[in-house]
Amino acid sequence: MRKSLSELMTDDMRPHHFCAMLMASTAINTTTVHANTVSQSTDTGFAQVILRDRPIDEIWNTAGAVDIRDHSDFEDNYADDVADIVFFSPQLRTNNIDLQEPRLSIRGFDLGGIAARSNVHLLRDGAPLTDVHGTTNSSEINPYTVGSVKTLAGVANIRDGGGDLGGVVELRTLTGRDVAPGLVARFDGGIDISGGPGGQLHARIANQNENFDYFVGVTGVYETGFRGNNERISQQLNANLGKDLGANARTQFYLDIVNSETELAGGLTLADLETDPNSPTPSITLGPLFPGGPIISLVDGASEDQFARDIQEGRLANKTNFRLLGHNINLGGHYTRRYVDSPQIDFIGVLDEGGSEWGAQLEIAGETPAFGDRVRYRAGANRTTGTTTQDVFENDAGVAGIQTASAERRSKILNAFVEGIYNPIRRLTVDVGAKFIRVNRQVTDLLDNNNDERSFTGVAARGGLRFSINERLQTYASVSRAYEPPTTEVLTAGDPANLNGLDEQDSFSLELGLRGSISDRLSFDIAFYETDVENEIVALSDPSSPADGDLFTNADNTRHRGAEVGADFKIIDNPNRQLVLRNVYTYADHRFTTGGGVGVSAGNRLGGVPTHHYRGELRFDSADNWYAAANVELTGGAFYVDHDNTTEAPTAAIVGFSGGYILNDKITIFASAENVLDQTYAAGVSPVLTFNPDDDRIFTPGARASVFGGIKYRF
Repeated sequence: MRKSLSELMTDDMRPHHFCAMLMASTAINTTTVHANTVSQSTDTGFAQVILRDRPIDEIWNTAGAVDIRDHSDFEDNYADDVADIVFFSPQLRTNNIDLQEPRLSIRGFDLGGIAARSNVHLLRDGAPLTDVHGTTNSSEINPYTVGSVKTLAGVANIRDGGGDLGGVVELRTLTGRDVAPGLVARFDGGIDISGGPGGQLHARIANQNENFDYFVGVTGVYETGFRGNNERISQQLNANLGKDLGANARTQFYLDIVNSETELAGGLTLADLETDPNSPTPSITLGPLFPGGPIISLVDGASEDQFARDIQEGRLANKTNFRLLGHNINLGGHYTRRYVDSPQIDFIGVLDEGGSEWGAQLEIAGETPAFGDRVRYRAGANRTTGTTTQDVFENDAGVAGIQTASAERRSKILNAFVEGIYNPIRRLTVDVGAKFIRVNRQVTDLLDNNNDERSFTGVAARGGLRFSINERLQTYASVSRAYEPPTTEVLTAGDPANLNGLDEQDSFSLELGLRGSISDRLSFDIAFYETDVENEIVALSDPSSPADGDLFTNADNTRHRGAEVGADFKIIDNPNRQLVLRNVYTYADHRFTTGGGVGVSAGNRLGGVPTHHYRGELRFDSADNWYAAANVELTGGAFYVDHDNTTEAPTAAIVGFSGGYILNDKITIFASAENVLDQTYAAGVSPVLTFNPDDDRIFTPGARASVFGGIKYRF
């Protein structure tokens, strides 16, 4: 079996992959496609194949759509945010709200606007990054220190999250066991067509011995962005320390520190997107009502209000594993402290938040004889609780003025789960699981000393069948039920000191899939899904507009139906050269099955989701230690911005090129040109009920044409 070029080289000698900011929300990331190799299944006794470029074990053993991105997929790219590290994941799409503020969406869930919703739950090293109130701050993720990213759609992961409708994204931090020992430094820098510079400086040091390892990564970022009021300065530290405690025990401690200062350019109207995409959110004025009359300012713009989001976060976590009485025991815990200072559009004000949370996890796994064979089982629970105080002030040109509100938010989450896996025959695996979910939300108005509280209790469950057709192909089918309570931010939308009456969301899903390879040249995974949702929380109005109206409501019934395809084809594959075509395609048909709760016609599409989305790359690798690649992103079909389906978002074909060369065993250089056609398009959309072209500022423009380069040096 031939190995791919990346497997023939060490960590220091592998050609380095580089692509920068194809879109403001997603950047093309490149990975050499590994050769297909066969391994032995642990649960079916049947040989398995490496699926595309990802580890097969966890994918093959899950009756649902799963994707794993290794750090080699993005470690040598200009990785600006979390969107850049999941570009080739078929399950994920990013909706960019602003610089370094992408929303990760799985199957059309979590398409919120400025108010951050969380139908997608993020974890890092087993502990939640999505906070206990349900908000995810994507600026806390440093792509250069992420070891791998695993995406599980729906309730494919029954253990973690809160029963999230979209699914779970699990990040694993690099450790001293993942990278070559020593010190590595790299610098990336570039400029876009409008003259906006940007760059990152990253350094890491790692080492390991027989039973001890450590990793420390530090990254500094400075970017001006191509729009006004869009500067970003951030510093991040990710470190961990691991120790083997014996033959069957290990512990790992993790420390994350983030200081991020981000100016937010805000959304644009459709006219401004098409004519002046470099501008920040403009002001809204009224008048003159008669010739020579005054012009009244209704809302200041992003620059005048110093629209921004500054975050200071510290997080300590631990994972400990050991074996006891024939069972594998996993323990975990985390403590997070976070401060957020965010001047918003003037009628919202300046938000000053501070608080902390802690959580603990316990998991027990084992197996027992049953039904003439063995049943593997896993059970556990996790508990998270936290408190945040939010003070709201009038926005006086970005400075806090008179205080208008003060509220203390408290949330508690308890999950308890059980799973079982059984092989009735050699090639067939049955797995079932269920999870109990209890969520409590409380808000205390500190100015009036009033308390408001709501609790939600439900169950999420799944069952699936996996069948190994042969050593290279597997098919699966699953049914699942998800249950997700509303987040604190959604419950307090429009009134920070009181909880509104939004209900929890329920869904029932069917999923079919086929994955594997045909010969050593074509590998693929295909998933079809249909999810019927009750009480899906949908956006109704533009949160940056002063117009009256609710931000969110529960739709009576919706249906998310679609397909996800990933396929890699090796056109040339030999020890001296490799030419690979990588493809990711998603089809989305997400509709209101009834108009209740929203007031739209049954059959209307949900706003914010394109029907067709394709990402592709043609890449050539040479054994002479260089590579070159061309990439493209296409969005097509209906792409409505409103649930009334009156207006579609402008799209374009986004093209980029990249290349890299290893000078010697210490120095690597790389470069890229992105959006080379300088297309104007919408990289992000905040969907609304009925689009108002004059006032709704719901579009985020994609990045302009840009050129970036970098150098990596190993000491």
